[in-house]
Amino acid sequence: MKSNAFSFTWGSGVLSGILLGLILVMGFFHRQISRPLAVQLLLNSASPREEFFDEIAREASDPVDFLNRSWATGRVAHRQLVAAFLKNNAATNTLWFIRAEPLVFAGATDGDASVRELALAALESRRNPRLFEFAAAQVDDLDPMVRLLGLDYLRKADPNQAIAIVMRLLDDPDLRVVASAEVNLMRWTGQDFGVRARLATSPEGPDHPGQVESTNAVMIRLGAERRKEWWTLHAKDYPVASQVSAVRTTGLDRVPLPDFTLTDLNGRKVRLTQFRGKVVLLNFWATWCTACLAEIPELIALQNKLGSQVAILGVSLDGVPDEHGHMPGEENAGQPGHEEHSLEKARAKVVRAVKARGINYAVLWDPKSSVGAEFNGGELPTTVMIDPDGRVRRRFIGERSLAVFEAMVREAAKPLPNS
Repeated sequence: MKSNAFSFTWGSGVLSGILLGLILVMGFFHRQISRPLAVQLLLNSASPREEFFDEIAREASDPVDFLNRSWATGRVAHRQLVAAFLKNNAATNTLWFIRAEPLVFAGATDGDASVRELALAALESRRNPRLFEFAAAQVDDLDPMVRLLGLDYLRKADPNQAIAIVMRLLDDPDLRVVASAEVNLMRWTGQDFGVRARLATSPEGPDHPGQVESTNAVMIRLGAERRKEWWTLHAKDYPVASQVSAVRTTGLDRVPLPDFTLTDLNGRKVRLTQFRGKVVLLNFWATWCTACLAEIPELIALQNKLGSQVAILGVSLDGVPDEHGHMPGEENAGQPGHEEHSLEKARAKVVRAVKARGINYAVLWDPKSSVGAEFNGGELPTTVMIDPDGRVRRRFIGERSLAVFEAMVREAAKPLPNS
């Protein structure tokens, strides 16, 4: 009996010692074990949280390696988080930031307009000498809003470098670009031809994005012509800058998107991969978004003009709750059956909008933002242009005209250099 009691006590001691040792080991190595797991979970996430991303990046032993791995996923949300982190930490003069400059340069020509804006802000914060090069590269973009972005960053440039580049924009088809270019030229030269940025402000409720009142359009064009006359006399005073040719990524280094499935308003399942081989235009919208509704006629016209050359998918985010868990225009949230009832009302509202506006392209419903979150579709309207190989070529927020949409579709249809 004593022997058995002794054996039991000894065995319990060994077991307790092993458990204690495991606890100590786990406590000591917990951070080392959990950190790689957290990184992997974030890289595999469709829509990682910014706070989680920033925490991992700040505490990483090699932040640049983590940022490079996040960028290499090719996902929209990950690239935006990388660009935002670089922009927010650009002024800290950390030793690793110099190694991260290639990421900033890639971001400055990325197909995502939001990433470009963040990258240019990071270059400005660092007072990087290549800011002029990347800002000037924007003015040749198909997207007028990107051209305006480039003009904004050229404003502080050396006139001797910038004037010849900006003069070309006086013939731009978008009067907002023309007005912005002339305002820059006025500030650099001191010669005022009466053009102001406010003249290019669209009237309330425009039928077409970028529309300018006729009287204002005349003033802008007249000012531009007077500037050209001035240029014939003073061009010799400003050396022509060498042509800027920053490398364009616009999907070059993106992996094909993972497949997703949503249902149309008739309940049929629609998969992204069923459109492989043609350009896909994802347009995230909602019936309560006035800018989205203003853009719909352009998309209808695009579908009429290009037909089967493009697959337009309008992804409705009606039914997605706000940060408080409430749906737009809904009350009594939290009541039994309220969510289901609200979703039914939201879907019915989308159906009515489609019929009333004569939408002739496919409309999908994403009430939980399962796809919208992956493309960061919270800001509306958000458009994502996907090429025939399934890569994101462009992503931007806000309305665009039929001519701009058409140019982007034709650009996305062209094979990439490495295809």
